Amino acid sequence: GDRQQLQSRSSNELYVCKHGKAALDSVLDATASAKIKAKKEAAVAEARLKAENRKKYLMEQRQLQDREMPGERERIHYGLSKRSDEDIAKLVKKAAMTMDGLKALTKIFPEEVMPPKQTIRCGRCDQEYDPQIPSDRVCREEHPEDKCKMMWDGSKKSWEHCRRCGKDFRLDGFHSWGKRKRDDPEDEGPYCYETVHVPMEDYDEDNDPIMQNLDDSDY
Repeated sequence: GDRQQLQSRSSNELYVCKHGKAALDSVLDATASAKIKAKKEAAVAEARLKAENRKKYLMEQRQLQDREMPGERERIHYGLSKRSDEDIAKLVKKAAMTMDGLKALTKIFPEEVMPPKQTIRCGRCDQEYDPQIPSDRVCREEHPEDKCKMMWDGSKKSWEHCRRCGKDFRLDGFHSWGKRKRDDPEDEGPYCYETVHVPMEDYDEDNDPIMQNLDDSDY
């Protein structure tokens, strides 16, 4: 009572007993949980609405195609299914050589789908990459041949061991010899490391755990 009132006047802080604090914490936790739940429910509702609108839009587009371009959708789908990815890429590049073709392609591939080239250099592997392209962000380095040694288990089983990273790879003869033994090597892949690129300006080799685990000595 008196102590709480005195402290409140001098510091603008409210002092309560531990039971009061527990009650306040319970109310605050319940309020926070309710807000989080409401936010999640709103996000789910928004996503559901977007999906429904997208479905409705595509249905309307399909009906419009059937009315104004009968048979064309099926023709394109059939043609794409019968050509390899390489053939399709060649057709696209060929179309880009004409004004009409380029105009058509810019509608199919707007900037948000195919952004302009924006390459930077990776501090770890020193390669250029485009951070806008997910497949371009992979940073990896193959086992160097001068750091690899062929290993043998008898005359039938062999593998290569990379001294630089300590990994085994390119196993031969193991699968045809039945059950795997406890001390048999595992194929750890063709790369010393496989991670994501780091921009040159953000890279600190001395504190890079990936590079610290590699042995680049010449012995």
